[in-house]
Amino acid sequence: MPRTMMSRRQIALAAFISPLLLSTSASFGADIYPSRPIKIIVPIAAGGANDATARALALDLQKKLGVPVIIDNRPGGNFVIGTGAAASAPPDGYTLGWALSAALSLNPLLYDSLPYKPNDVEYIAAISKSYQVIAVPGNAKANTLKEWIAEVKKSDGPAAIGVSSFGGTVHLMAEDLGDRAGFRVEPVVFRGEAPASVDLAAGQLPAMSGILANLLEYHRVGRVKILAISSESRLPLIPDVPTFIELGYPISAVYWNGVFAPKGTPKSIVARLSEAIREIVETPEFRARLAAIPDVNYINGSSDVMKALVKADQDYYGRIITKRKISLKN
Repeated sequence: MPRTMMSRRQIALAAFISPLLLSTSASFGADIYPSRPIKIIVPIAAGGANDATARALALDLQKKLGVPVIIDNRPGGNFVIGTGAAASAPPDGYTLGWALSAALSLNPLLYDSLPYKPNDVEYIAAISKSYQVIAVPGNAKANTLKEWIAEVKKSDGPAAIGVSSFGGTVHLMAEDLGDRAGFRVEPVVFRGEAPASVDLAAGQLPAMSGILANLLEYHRVGRVKILAISSESRLPLIPDVPTFIELGYPISAVYWNGVFAPKGTPKSIVARLSEAIREIVETPEFRARLAAIPDVNYINGSSDVMKALVKADQDYYGRIITKRKISLKN
């Protein structure tokens, strides 16, 4: 009889303690994250402003979390390869993706099918943004956007404009300007903005739509003329260049980046990463690193800010894509 009573007590005690042990174990697992290296897949080649921003973040993130944070560059396929690899990784917090506005906002609008969708990821934090410009060679006759548009329309043909990718943010901004100003665009596609910038500065390209960071130094030495910028107000970095808005064109396109995790990553891990990254972006040291990269402006946005950026992009660029009938095939 005593043995029977003891067995029942043991069973009752085990039933009481087991959930506590499971809860404690789960909490302990969350508390020790991360316990091994974290990888951030960047869907572009090493070098350039976006890659430099990702590496600046990784450097501070590994100090804050106490584990190595490794940058894994996987370029190609208009950002599809790297973004798809990150989105389909195990949702354990050890593989993250470097979010590019073109990859998360535009590709789903341009391609018939993709290995990922904007809703297939957990947004962690928006990091920074850059602005876009229209520029001409330094020896061009036009000195203002108004003069350049007049020349384009007088030629009675499409405006040949250098871009880094077909269907990318800079191409679509040029299409938007053409739609509003009344001219057609003939995108001249280069393998990146660097070669397009070189050809523009050499006078071998009549115009270019690009990121300010890639044209700023050429503008400062007079080898190109930046005619307008997509910021909401003039930048102290380049105060002589007017905005599209002040010239009568409501264009305020930005190119942003951030960090995401695969769908299903535990909320506690997403919250910890979001908090850590946002704390880093607020530090003077990180902001100094960003300031050293031309036209990289910090955002420090939450996951909700990232969602809002994607929606704003899709609303803005979606109108252009539909109106100009732009699409890409897988």
